[in-house]
Amino acid sequence: MIKELVQDGKIEEALDALLKLLESMEADANTLALLRSRLAQLEEKRLKKVAKQEDLDTEMNRITDSFLYFYENLEERVNTVLDLKYDVNDFDKQVQLKMMRHFDIQEVLGSGTSAVIYRARELSSGKTVAVRALKDIKPLPNTLSSIVYRLKHRNIIEVLSSYESDIPFCLVLEYINGITLDKLLEVGYIPRRDTISIIRQLCDGLYYLQNLGVDLKNLRPSKIIIDHELKPVISVFEIFKDMRGFSRLDKIKDDLIYSSPEELSVEAENIDYDKVNQFLMGLLMYEMMTGCPLFRGNTVEEVMDHRRQFFSKPVFRRGVLKAANLPKKLQDILDRLLQEDPNKRYSNLVELDKELYRLPIHGERSTELVHESYLRCCAKSKDFISSFYVRLFQEHPERDYAKRFGEGPVSKRTRKKLRVMLLQLIDVDNPNALANFALIKQYSGHAGLEMQDFSNFLQTLKAEMQENDFYWKRDPAIGKAWDDVIQQALDKL
Repeated sequence: MIKELVQDGKIEEALDALLKLLESMEADANTLALLRSRLAQLEEKRLKKVAKQEDLDTEMNRITDSFLYFYENLEERVNTVLDLKYDVNDFDKQVQLKMMRHFDIQEVLGSGTSAVIYRARELSSGKTVAVRALKDIKPLPNTLSSIVYRLKHRNIIEVLSSYESDIPFCLVLEYINGITLDKLLEVGYIPRRDTISIIRQLCDGLYYLQNLGVDLKNLRPSKIIIDHELKPVISVFEIFKDMRGFSRLDKIKDDLIYSSPEELSVEAENIDYDKVNQFLMGLLMYEMMTGCPLFRGNTVEEVMDHRRQFFSKPVFRRGVLKAANLPKKLQDILDRLLQEDPNKRYSNLVELDKELYRLPIHGERSTELVHESYLRCCAKSKDFISSFYVRLFQEHPERDYAKRFGEGPVSKRTRKKLRVMLLQLIDVDNPNALANFALIKQYSGHAGLEMQDFSNFLQTLKAEMQENDFYWKRDPAIGKAWDDVIQQALDKL
C-alpha cells in the first residue's frame, strides 16, 4: 500500500498511512503490557500455590489465545500497510479475527474495491447486523466522519458502532432485510401508489442529509434498499454489486442512465445536489412506474443518442413521457423534474414532496383495502413469501410448481422479488394493467403458466393474507375486497 501511494506520487498520503500504523502500535504496546502483567500474576499464583492447577492451565490458555489473536492481527496490519503481503483471500480471515470477540461473521453481502459488507450476528444480543470492513486505512471521508454516527432517520441506514483502532477498519451498520432497487426493477414496474410513497420517503431522507451538510453524490438504485415493508432505505455508503464481468463501459452506461445533465458537463462547477437528486427522482419515478429506464439502449452509444434526442427534440421528449400513460398532473411533475436546466426544476426536494402529496393516488375502495391488507402482511412477517411457497406447493401438487420454479429452497432474492410481482397482480385499477400483466408471463418460470395457475397463485395469496392480516376478522369487507380484486385480475389476465 505504501509503495503504491509513493509510486502514484501521493507522498503525503503515504506518510499519513505510515503514521496511522505507528500510532495504532501505541495501543499495541499497552495490550502487550497487559498480557505481560497477566502472565506475571499467573506465575506468582503458581509459585505461591494459591490456585488449582486446572485454573492455572485455563488462564494460561486464555493468555495464549489472546496473544495469538493480537499477533495475527498485528502481522496482517503490518504486512498490508508495508506491502510485505496482501492477499485478498485473507481479508475475510482478518475481519473474522478482528470481530470474533463481538460478532459471528456469517456471509458476504457485497464486495467492491474498497470494502466488503458482511451479515453478522452480535454475540451479546443475537441481533443481526451488517459489518462494513474497509480495505483502505482511511476509516471515513472527512465529510461523513463528523456526522455519520448521528444519523437517525427511518429511510437511512444507521451506523451502530465502529471498530477503528486498527485495520481493517470496521463499521457496524443496521441490517436491512431487503433487496436493492436495481435488483427489484428486474421484475418490472412498481405500482403507482407504491412508487410515489417510495419517492416521497427518499425525498425526506435526502433532505434530512442536506440539513446535516451531507450532499449525497452518485445516488443510484444500487444504493437504495427496499425493505420487507416495501419502504426505501438509503445507504450513505456504496452497496457493492458483484463486479465480476462489470466493465468500464458498463460503468459509463450506468452513469449515462442515472446522471443529471450538469453532472456529465465537463464545465460543471458548484453543482447543486438537491437539483441533481430531483433529476434522479424523476428518472426513478419513470422507471418504477413503467418498468423501463427513461434513457435506454443496449450500448453506450445508444443510451447517449437517447439522451441527446430527449433533450434536443421536444417532439421526441413529449412522446417518451406520453408513452408512460400517466395522469396529466404526474406527467407535469415528471416533465419538470427532468428539465435539462436545473433552475427549471423545483426549488428544493420539499416542494417536490408537497406536489407528490397532493396527487390523487387512491383507487377503488376494494383495491385500496387489498393493498393495505397486503402491506400489513409484509410488515408483520419479514419472510411470509416462504410460507406462501410452502402453501402453494402443498395445496397444488398436481401442478408440480416445485419442479417448475426449481428444486430445493427458493432463493432469498427470488422471494423478495415476488413481493412486487404479487403487488402487480393486485394492481387491477392501474390504467396500464393490461400491458403490465402481459409482462408477468415473461418472468423466469412463468412462460407456460395457464389461467388456472394464476388463479392458484391469487387464492394462495388470499389464504396467506387471511392468516396474517390481523384486521381480517374485524372487517368483513377485506375478504370481499380480495374476492373482487382476484376476479378483476383474472379477467384482465
